[in-house]
Amino acid sequence: MDREATVPGTGCTHPSPAPTHVLAIGDPASLPAVNSLPTALGPAPATVRFEGTLDGLPRPTDPASHEIREVPRRDAGAHLVERVRAGLPAPLASSEHPYIWIACDTGTTRALSSYVRKELAVPGQRVQALGYWRAT
Repeated sequence: MDREATVPGTGCTHPSPAPTHVLAIGDPASLPAVNSLPTALGPAPATVRFEGTLDGLPRPTDPASHEIREVPRRDAGAHLVERVRAGLPAPLASSEHPYIWIACDTGTTRALSSYVRKELAVPGQRVQALGYWRAT
């Protein structure tokens, strides 16, 4: 079943089986989509790594079941990649049906998507990645 979980005009396919943990990685450009994920993907707990600060921005989570980890933007996204590489394997190992959603700048998204699919061997149907903008 398709459900809206991105900006208008693009979709997010609801994975089957339903996620037991959603791991979302985004930035201010993808915040509207990040905010829609908990509703679109169901009641699974979620961990959001957000590149930047949410000061004054709407928070995408229910504090009871979602966790936000703000990561400062440094080194053209390399800092976020480093933090995700250090922190992602543990929640993946403890979740029967994880779902990873990535939407940052194109280079960061490409690096994280490759890491998740190739090095962590997460099946493609459990990963959605979209580069929202190109760093200059």
